[in-house]
Amino acid sequence: MKQIKKILILGGGASNIDHESEQDAAAFQVISVWRRLGIEPYVIDNNPYSLLLQEVDSQHTFVRSITTQTVADLLRKHHIDGITPIFGTKAALTVVQRLEKNQVLQELQVQLIGLNANNLYLFGTETEASDQNTALANRLADNHIPIVASQIIRNFTDLRDNIERIQFPVSIKPLSTNKKRQRRIFQNMESLNNEIDDLFQESPEQKLSLEREVGNYQEIGMVAIRDVEGNKMLISSLEDMNPVKINATDSVIFAPAQTLNDYQLKRLRSITFDVLDCLGIKGICHLQFAINGETDEVYVIKVNPVFNSETSLAAKSTGYPLAKVAASLLLDIPLTKVKLPPRFNPLTTILQPLSDHVTVKMPIWSFDYLDMADNHLGTHAKATGAAIGVGRSAEAALMIGLRSSQPSPQDVLPEYADLSEDDLINQLIHPTDQQILILFEAVRRGYSASDLSELTKIDEFYFVIMKNLLTVIEQVRQHPLQTEALLAGNRYGFGNGMFCHFWKTNNATIMAMQKQLDHVKTYKMIEPTAGEFPEKINSFYGSYEFENDTQKLSDHSALVIGKGRNHLGPNTAADTYTAEMLIQLHKLGYKTIILNNNPNSVSLIPAISDKQYIEPVQLGEILNVIELEQPQYVFLPGNRHFLIRELQKIAGNFKLVVLPPDQETGTVYQDHVDFALNVLVSPQGIIPIATVGFRSQMENDDNQLENQTSYYIPYANRQLDSERVEELARVEIKQHPLTGLIQILFTIDKNGNYVTTGITPLRITETIFLNQVTGINWIRILMQMYTGHFDPMFIRKLIPQIDSASRFAIMQITFPFKHLGINNVPKRRRYEIGAKLSFGPTLDDSTTNLLK
Repeated sequence: MKQIKKILILGGGASNIDHESEQDAAAFQVISVWRRLGIEPYVIDNNPYSLLLQEVDSQHTFVRSITTQTVADLLRKHHIDGITPIFGTKAALTVVQRLEKNQVLQELQVQLIGLNANNLYLFGTETEASDQNTALANRLADNHIPIVASQIIRNFTDLRDNIERIQFPVSIKPLSTNKKRQRRIFQNMESLNNEIDDLFQESPEQKLSLEREVGNYQEIGMVAIRDVEGNKMLISSLEDMNPVKINATDSVIFAPAQTLNDYQLKRLRSITFDVLDCLGIKGICHLQFAINGETDEVYVIKVNPVFNSETSLAAKSTGYPLAKVAASLLLDIPLTKVKLPPRFNPLTTILQPLSDHVTVKMPIWSFDYLDMADNHLGTHAKATGAAIGVGRSAEAALMIGLRSSQPSPQDVLPEYADLSEDDLINQLIHPTDQQILILFEAVRRGYSASDLSELTKIDEFYFVIMKNLLTVIEQVRQHPLQTEALLAGNRYGFGNGMFCHFWKTNNATIMAMQKQLDHVKTYKMIEPTAGEFPEKINSFYGSYEFENDTQKLSDHSALVIGKGRNHLGPNTAADTYTAEMLIQLHKLGYKTIILNNNPNSVSLIPAISDKQYIEPVQLGEILNVIELEQPQYVFLPGNRHFLIRELQKIAGNFKLVVLPPDQETGTVYQDHVDFALNVLVSPQGIIPIATVGFRSQMENDDNQLENQTSYYIPYANRQLDSERVEELARVEIKQHPLTGLIQILFTIDKNGNYVTTGITPLRITETIFLNQVTGINWIRILMQMYTGHFDPMFIRKLIPQIDSASRFAIMQITFPFKHLGINNVPKRRRYEIGAKLSFGPTLDDSTTNLLK
């Protein structure tokens, strides 16, 4: 590979189902390596919540939709000589494929990073008959790698011949060029004969797609790397608790795999390496397998040579610096010559990671918000986020993961004791988002592991660990304030809130018991050698053991509590906000500590904090970290009301800062809003920043605040009397004890008068929008304010007057409705999953750019 000076990263766009911030987090780590190697990173994306757009030099970031023409223009104008789609979605891959096909990359001498001309067209594309084998499947089959091959059936003779070879069960789908058809599963010839005539009639072409049915097989993921010399290494195995017929995004996942025997694991590793070789993969790759545990029959069902949620989980669970190593491999640096920061052992790069702990990923769904959506789990992904639990045993990791996934601020898990037997069996056979709790209930009622495995196609192992956990729950319930019950609960991942719930006591009592027994929480390093080599990695999980792998970080530290699991609402925005808090606190000279449990989070990027605790965002865990670290500041999100109340009781030795702010501290007089004024309020005064207009995405252009889901700066529907707006804003601010970034809401009455309709803290999403529009990092300003480093004169120079920005910007919220298959849902702020951003010389131009 020739020396590359500039690489264009195609971003992932707005977050959505099965797409949070994991690619953004990986790209952030990769570009730090590339910069050290003298390469300038460029980024194109229209996701306002991308940390890359916040932190990469503004001269190298382009807020645009990723289209073939736009990318080609950027390559020409900036003389970029490298391009990579592996941090983006399928749209990014499609653009690169078109640029290659149109000879643009060859003309401009732009090198592909992460893929090459030999494998580029194998991914993200299908043949014209979409149910035939893809080019990828054909390549794998040609190299004797087992795949679930599709056969085209044109008549009964074809059907009989292929059935004899494939054997039952099989799945069949009528082929149609203008309508999507569902596959139907057949267990025997008799049931197939009953429907075969109808199946042929459903296809205008009289053709069927026939496949071996593997939906009930076990699903296993493998994450591996390969360098330019063909050296390969397995990073982690990932075991889905559910079978193949449940999308991996919606399944509980254990890392490393828990139920594979040595032969199976070695075979999957061998096939993984064969796939990497035959596809010429360079860098990172994630594969999914279907495996029949009884016959050891194995099929490759998915190949992803990109960064995704599975590669993120592999990195979080092992502590292996996957993104940093891959950054070098992508540039043809051999694995043996990759250089890591000194906190890693020199051999870390070339040693396959070993784990002395278990990590469990729990999916998070939004059906409590969108109850009109079908919450049954299947092949189509529906989870909006994830949370992880890390423990010494599978039981502890599962319990911690469960606690991390639940919305209860008091650490209490829901129960389903009132569910009828018929409903229970129905949910076992047809799982929903409540599956894991339903499984616990079935085990509690005495269903055997073998019966449950037969009903659900889940390995018996998981019902054994559920039974173990239920045994300890009952022990804790029946023995209040008893030493053995406390020790057993802690060993199995219980939180202090669970003891408080079962024993009708408070957290102080539980912590006093733990101290009296010298049974306090210890923290173990998440590192890739299982203690075989000395490492100084700054990521930890909680346990109750004799040795502690960490100690107090500094007398000058700040603890930031992350948002945790992603749901609907300002999720990825909140995570970017948290990451920026860490970055800016570090710049102010504080040692930074983050407590969070979202495996796809940018706030858990190791480089942006001095220490990470992968723990549930619960009171007991936070108090344990505070006791160990003794931070000067604790930053807590404003929507954590229970935690705020509890921490305020003990905030004598640290300063508690509620940020992002609590929206409930605002006041809205009427729900109709035309525009707003964003201001910075500090003890030193009031600084007006910009007006913002609102639009609804619904047909009636509803001006109720909750329904206004497009924001534009500045507000330009008419000539504003800025002095009058500012005057009214100052009057309103004096009546409310709010500081920080504040938004004063206005409507215009029928006489053209401005009427104040409310005052609220500026929302997380709009704070990041304001960052993008003004070019000022307002989270940095807030960190300066709340830590005593604020200079109001500096800000006044940056913002000489209201609406001083010379361009128009629009941010439009995106929703998961299409992905979840629901229609006619009002587009409201509470249903947000992501956003798109656009700039233009006029409001119409920025709106047009948004729609490209």
